[in-house]
Amino acid sequence: MGVRLPSVASTAITNPLPSTAIETVICTLPPLNIPLDFAQILLFWFASITLAGNGANLTMRLRRGTTTSGATVGTGGWGVTAAASTLVILSGCYPDTPGAIAGQQYCLTCLQAGNTVAGTVNDVAMIALVL
Repeated sequence: MGVRLPSVASTAITNPLPSTAIETVICTLPPLNIPLDFAQILLFWFASITLAGNGANLTMRLRRGTTTSGATVGTGGWGVTAAASTLVILSGCYPDTPGAIAGQQYCLTCLQAGNTVAGTVNDVAMIALVL
């Protein structure tokens, strides 16, 4: 007898990065139906970003929902500083327990601070697995 654990994934780039320091959604997951109230969800993400201009300080965040106003999953963001014309590859994972929620969605955001030229999101991937 097998068990099928729910999961959702996306490799679609939701929005391009702006040329200002505005947190931007770069990947959104479709709704995830959690089979048990308060089940733990594991979130995995990957982003490949090429910086332009004078370099930037990138901060990546996982959020509940589909916008930058959703609750942050984790400590508030993971960042790196990189020079101009640099290819930055970031990835991570984090657990979440959203509670008794149907159709829970998540998004990956990027804040490109210290740069006045838009970077390029080359590739993204996200997956949510229910335990």
